[in-house]
Amino acid sequence: MSWHRIDAPIGLASGEKHLTVVGGREILVCRTGENYYAIAGRCTHSAWPLVDEPIEGTEIVCTLHGARFDLRDGCPTAGPASKPLATYVIERRDDALYVSL
Repeated sequence: MSWHRIDAPIGLASGEKHLTVVGGREILVCRTGENYYAIAGRCTHSAWPLVDEPIEGTEIVCTLHGARFDLRDGCPTAGPASKPLATYVIERRDDALYVSL
């Protein structure tokens, strides 16, 4: 695995998101409760940017067409999307966040 320190703040509040680019990939860092998740930054159905979309529980909602994705594994939980989002392992180390590509 290749670990990369990212510029996302560790002080994100629950429900907040931060978009970063690592290795040419748009990665959306999301926080729910005490957990951080790293997912692809665009919906797999229409490539709609997810950075401003709402988080409900452990799902992110693409409001363009109503697709929903589980932040834990990227799997769609509601259509029209049928392909999962890419997910990345994320870790908090001291005062920084790291993702593995």
